Amino acid sequence: MKEIKIGAILSYITIGCTMLSSLIFTPIMISLLGQKEFGLYSLMIVLVGYLSILDLGLGNAIVRYIARNRAAADPTLEAALNGFFLKLFVGIGCLTLLIGFFLFSHVDIIFGQSLSGEQLEKARLMGFIMTISLAMQFPLGVFTSILQAYEKFIFIKLTTLLQVIVQPLTMLFFLLQGTDAVTLIYIIAIYNILFLLLDAIYCMKVLSIQFTFSLQNTTLIKEIFIYSFFIFITVIVDKIYWQTDQVLLGIFKGIEDVAIYAVAIQIVLIFMSLALAISGLFLPRISMLVTKEDGLVEINQLFVKVGAIQFLVVGYILGGFFLFGQEFLVLWLGQEFIAIYAIVLIIMVPFSIDLIQNLGLNVLKAKNLFKFRTILLIIVAVANIFVSIPAIYFYGKIGTAIVTACSLFIGNVVIMNMYYHKKIGLDIFRFWRTIGRLVLAFVVAICCSELLWELTNPSVTWLSISLSIFYYTLLAGISLFCIALTKKQKSKWLKLFRKGGAIFWRPKS
Repeated sequence: MKEIKIGAILSYITIGCTMLSSLIFTPIMISLLGQKEFGLYSLMIVLVGYLSILDLGLGNAIVRYIARNRAAADPTLEAALNGFFLKLFVGIGCLTLLIGFFLFSHVDIIFGQSLSGEQLEKARLMGFIMTISLAMQFPLGVFTSILQAYEKFIFIKLTTLLQVIVQPLTMLFFLLQGTDAVTLIYIIAIYNILFLLLDAIYCMKVLSIQFTFSLQNTTLIKEIFIYSFFIFITVIVDKIYWQTDQVLLGIFKGIEDVAIYAVAIQIVLIFMSLALAISGLFLPRISMLVTKEDGLVEINQLFVKVGAIQFLVVGYILGGFFLFGQEFLVLWLGQEFIAIYAIVLIIMVPFSIDLIQNLGLNVLKAKNLFKFRTILLIIVAVANIFVSIPAIYFYGKIGTAIVTACSLFIGNVVIMNMYYHKKIGLDIFRFWRTIGRLVLAFVVAICCSELLWELTNPSVTWLSISLSIFYYTLLAGISLFCIALTKKQKSKWLKLFRKGGAIFWRPKS
């Protein structure tokens, strides 16, 4: 549990640094690059991201099967699994090179109508750079997955934190020298490889991970590929939800709209990282619990507890964005980016529900019951693409955001809640009773904060927003204490406050 607790703390520190970096770095980047160059950079990051689906879900399979093997304590099989996955990902890296170079050699066919000749040349070069980097990341990523299976979250999160700090500082240095988006892509590519190399060194030198290339268990190999296939489909669905809209906007509207939508999705993904900072640490533990006869009891306890913690984080930030998001965006990026406010709220309201139930997704992975969710979401995601095209044509970026939100609500929320309850046995009613009290507490805090803002009617400055967020935080804390906590939890917190107060006010001897 120590690795999980410290890993969770480091995850939130990393997310905090990421948010701070985005807050400071994004407007500087847009200012120095220009909106069109930033839109091109964002578009290429998205396009290269499609190549990451060549992982085929096998990265997740490494965590599951090596964690499961750790419970069985079979070092021979573990070494064979390590070798099998490494060999497989070397092949995937080679395939990535072939597909990537073919794709970006013909980038003019995709974006010839919306990009200029110079922009197409830059897009082609950036694509080649990221393809080479990604091809190397695939085999190196095996070592990161092994570290996750061994629950070495402290090292993983420390290296991630280091990259979050160092990478934007390096990019900022070169931006101030007048560089363009191509140099930024070089920096990202190099750092991605370097930090994965650190994981590989840790695996080999500290954990002494062994590799053999003699896995002959065809039944196990078949099981791995079946499990990975449904993870792979889910990854495709995620790409459709979070990246295809930007590509379609690039094709039908232009890179200015891509720039706006890219920042909106960047904010959404920060929400996502906040919610998943905890649940992502539990896959190895749940993979072990599903092998126990009474494991479902503990899984249900985790499902409710982790979901409540996730909602405290997501609900607080979503409420703050609802209250002060427009003012924040005007100060941060300018009036021309105000459409981000509506896009984020439209998507985040249904997506928040999916995020706080993400531990259920880990249960599906551990139980190898991914098939239903995968089939469901691929149907919804394909429908999303077809509906998004006319929505973009007639209503632009707001139209595609509404379509995405409806898809998330139907597939990820309504249908999956029924499946979790009936098929998996998760206590959905207990979950929503707990979350319902938290929702009511946040609604009260938001209403009071909005009333306070209207009564004081302050001028929009960083100071006024900061003070308003402080008041909102106090109101949220009071509301949560009065409405959301049980008598037992209130008593526990009061004891902690009294204990802390006694220490603080204890007279010096």
